[in-house]
Amino acid sequence: MRIRVDIKYDDDEAQDLVDDIKRRGRDFRPFFREVRKELQFAFSRNFTTNGLEVGGWAPLDPGYAAWKSVHFPGAKPMIQTGELFRSLASLRGRNNEIDRHSARFGTNGIKYASFHQYGTSKMPKREIVFIPAGAEKEWSRMAVKYLAGDNKVEFLND
Repeated sequence: MRIRVDIKYDDDEAQDLVDDIKRRGRDFRPFFREVRKELQFAFSRNFTTNGLEVGGWAPLDPGYAAWKSVHFPGAKPMIQTGELFRSLASLRGRNNEIDRHSARFGTNGIKYASFHQYGTSKMPKREIVFIPAGAEKEWSRMAVKYLAGDNKVEFLND
């Protein structure tokens, strides 16, 4: 004795979901804008915590610290004019691009930024551009949620 089981279904809803995923996969700009927000926060926090996000920055050379206190009284480490901080806190302008399938973030062409990032023979490295701890895993999760359309931010038609 046998029974036969037939399944009847309408695959329109499933096909619509697949079509939505394909559409979102052609344009990751909304996702990259969310990544930019996270980097803006991390870079700003790095400045306000004296490099804590990257393990802490070396203290200023005593001679330079004395000069800075006279010429830029009250200025925090790594901040004189605020240009570098503003550049990394905004992540807009030159060297910051969001395309459909990639994004690039950094300082706005500030020549001295690399001296801080990598150090020199006269000054220690004080990392300012970095990928925050755990970010790659979080961004992977966010990308999957974006593709699936499961997000709290209205990504489409941005």
